[in-house]
Amino acid sequence: MFKAMFFLYRRPDMSVEEFRNYSDDTHVPLVSQVPALRRYVVNYTAMNPGGASIACDAVAELWFDSLEGFQAAVGSSQGETALGDQANYLDMTRTHALFMEEGTIV
Repeated sequence: MFKAMFFLYRRPDMSVEEFRNYSDDTHVPLVSQVPALRRYVVNYTAMNPGGASIACDAVAELWFDSLEGFQAAVGSSQGETALGDQANYLDMTRTHALFMEEGTIV
């Protein structure tokens, strides 16, 4: 499995509630339409006990069968729509992605 993890930072002009509402009501439905997407999870930050200034607002995880499947998905019209929507609620100067090969331990 190939996994893309997006570390999401809300736009500075949005409250946490506005960020989550936009994500759940607008962005998640767009991403859900991306072809070849096997699994999609959004993890919203519940606590930041150390008060880290670099803590993100959410981490989105997207699973695909392969790197090639991911590349085809983001190049599709649905993928381009979802990527284009990010600037409507994310601070694109801070938001970033990492690409993983997932290994299940337990």
